[in-house]
Amino acid sequence: MANISSFTNALQGGGARANQFQVTMSGGGATGIQSRGFSFLCRGAQIPALTIGEIAVPYRGRQVFLAGDRTYDAWTVTIMNDRSMGIRGQLESWMNNMQDIGAATTSPSLNANSYYATAIVKQMDRNDATIRTYNLEGVWPTTLDAIDLAFDANDAIEEFGATFRFNWMTIAGGAGASSGGLNINFQVSGSLDGVR
Repeated sequence: MANISSFTNALQGGGARANQFQVTMSGGGATGIQSRGFSFLCRGAQIPALTIGEIAVPYRGRQVFLAGDRTYDAWTVTIMNDRSMGIRGQLESWMNNMQDIGAATTSPSLNANSYYATAIVKQMDRNDATIRTYNLEGVWPTTLDAIDLAFDANDAIEEFGATFRFNWMTIAGGAGASSGGLNINFQVSGSLDGVR
């Protein structure tokens, strides 16, 4: 039988809110982004999905499924554009350093470590305490969305999307959560901290 009190008690702290988050970037090609207020102007982001592939093994007329390789989907953010176009310009420069916009060249000294960055997505509670932290490693931009311009676009701040790829991530709980959060730390033929 439905019990509203049991439901509301299970929904600790009134539930996690999608508008209580913070995204920061550092290192590699993102060095200048942080100084331009990225954590304030990043209007929308995602907690990345986790996917483990499957291996189908035929056995006596049926399939047995085993865990395969971990893959990560592309990660997207929505950014509000300030009048200096600072973050947009920094992202354009980051992409230009990987592949020259005006030519088919890259810097001869370019290697992945020089353009990889780290992105941190924090889920916050309503008191700005961190509930959960997602560290995305080996981040680099693949796509900058167009910015639509129009004479009738009044009372609106420009926004654009950016799509990133990353190589792996780690997850940690936050001390600010009433439940203390959950650290992913378990044994699978040895110790595994975080998610790789």
